[in-house]
Amino acid sequence: MLAIKQFILKTLSQIVTLESEVILFATLLAITIIVVDSFSLMARKKRQAAGIEPKAQAISIDGGKSLPVREYVSEIQGLAGKPDALTQENGFIIPVERKPLARKLRDRYVAQLLVYMRLVEEFEGKKPPYGYLILGSNCRRFKIANTDERQAWLQKMLDEMQETLAGAPARATPHHKKCLKCDVSDRCAFKIDHPNERRASKRSSLSIIGDDAAA
Repeated sequence: MLAIKQFILKTLSQIVTLESEVILFATLLAITIIVVDSFSLMARKKRQAAGIEPKAQAISIDGGKSLPVREYVSEIQGLAGKPDALTQENGFIIPVERKPLARKLRDRYVAQLLVYMRLVEEFEGKKPPYGYLILGSNCRRFKIANTDERQAWLQKMLDEMQETLAGAPARATPHHKKCLKCDVSDRCAFKIDHPNERRASKRSSLSIIGDDAAA
């Protein structure tokens, strides 16, 4: 009888020990899942903030540790840039630029992205057919095609900048609303007095950025 009692007590003790180990294992497993899920959520948020689609393969994200940012410095072109993100889509490396405070698409954003596309072509060996601009807090995405027309427009601006650096007079690019608020507009030879003049001056840039819909 005593032997049976000892056997029962020993069995119960083993069951309790086993249950404790199972509970400990389950607890550790749950903690691991929570930690992994948290890191995964952080990674998804960073990809979303950078404008990277869930199906796209991220190559570089500015501020990321696992995917360090790529910075390009071209002595050949005299250009340098660091895209906010790079993704791989259909065999091409695509630059992504984020403008969190922007409310609308502007030609200077397009110009910056075009520079990145030139740098990607030089350093990665393949011309990207497009790039992405991510605007505003709601991450509105614009797909900007890398066309010959746009690159010619960019080259014209780069040539003007080089001429200015070489000593040529800088060319004014007045804006009607800014001219209205300018303290020295009454003494400026480049001011725009009428909105119609502004519309005429913007015609060329509208042809560059106006045919891209939000992607």
